[in-house]
Amino acid sequence: MKLQGITSCIVSLLLLFPIFVAAQDHQTATAPAEFLEMENPVDPDDVDDAFLKSAGKLYKRKCKKCHGTKGDGQGSAAEDIEIKPTDFTVAGYMEGKEDGQLFWIIRDGSEGTEMEAFGPGTDVNISEENIWNLVSFMRAKFTN
Repeated sequence: MKLQGITSCIVSLLLLFPIFVAAQDHQTATAPAEFLEMENPVDPDDVDDAFLKSAGKLYKRKCKKCHGTKGDGQGSAAEDIEIKPTDFTVAGYMEGKEDGQLFWIIRDGSEGTEMEAFGPGTDVNISEENIWNLVSFMRAKFTN
C-alpha cells in the first residue's frame, strides 16, 4: 500500500516536471535580422515629460496588466500566467535588447507564451508608430 502511494507521487511529479521546466527555461526567440537592424524613429530628445505621459497611458492600457506599473512583471494578471511576464527592471535586460527586438515582440508576440501580437491588424491593433512609442517609453522608464 505504501509503495503504491509513493509510486503515484513519483508518477505525478514526473508528469508535472516538464511543465515546470518549460515555464522556467523559456527563452524568447531572437527577432529576424531586419528587425534587429531597425532604428527607432523616436528621437531620444523628444522623450520628455509630455511624451512619457502620453506613451505611459498606452503602456497602462495595454501592458500594465501583465508587466506591472513598474515594469517588474508583477501585473494583476501575472499570477495566472504560466510563463511569467518579462521583468523589464532586471539589471541589464533593457540594455541587452535592441529596439528592433522589443518592437518585434510587441508587434508579433512571443511564441509559446501568453504575450500576444499587438501590432497592426491584430485584435489589439496598435500602430507601428505607437509600438515605437512604447519601446521608447520602456527604455526611458525601465533602463537601470
